[in-house]
Amino acid sequence: MVHHGRVDILLTVLYIVLLVTAGIAGASLRGVREPGVARRPPVATMATFAVVAVCSLLQLTVAPGLFEALRRDRAAIAGGEVWRLVTSVVVQDGGWSGTIFNLVALAVLGTFAERLWGTGRWLGVALVVQVLGGLWGLVVQPVGAGTSLVDFGLGASLAAGAVVLGAGPRSRGPAAVSLAAALALLVLGDIHGGAALVGAAAGAALAIRQRRRALAFPG
Repeated sequence: MVHHGRVDILLTVLYIVLLVTAGIAGASLRGVREPGVARRPPVATMATFAVVAVCSLLQLTVAPGLFEALRRDRAAIAGGEVWRLVTSVVVQDGGWSGTIFNLVALAVLGTFAERLWGTGRWLGVALVVQVLGGLWGLVVQPVGAGTSLVDFGLGASLAAGAVVLGAGPRSRGPAAVSLAAALALLVLGDIHGGAALVGAAAGAALAIRQRRRALAFPG
């Protein structure tokens, strides 16, 4: 019990470190965006936030059956219900506290990520992270749900983007810490480590492309 308690504390610390430092890195990139793309409201973040908030509220109050119907479930997915890899994002397995934490992280990191990558790429990253992170979850956490996979994936995409696009230690330092925390989670076999790895890979690829376009079309 003591051993598991210490592991849980370590995981919680890593979660906070990864998300906070990713947010700092993302904030440092607020003026960076795809060349030729105008700044728009973070519509994907707002829409996703609204859908998740409504579904989670229903699950936690008048419709608890939504959790079992939409959650990630290895046996059900193996039986053909592969859509659960996506629908598990809108219900929560962490109660009220986990729901609030996930929604706050989505609002902050989602906004930074959408301003950096744009709405279409945001949706692409979120979908890939949710599906591939969910597949990793079938190995390490066969039953569960929550928006945290998207949160951690978007956060790691910001960190990777800051490493490629950042101008100095203000962005790259926090980004390196965030990615180190993601790697630690992966080594520990935590589901969020897989989601963060996918997000980091997507963010690095998008940032490299964005940097090449910026060089090709300066100003």
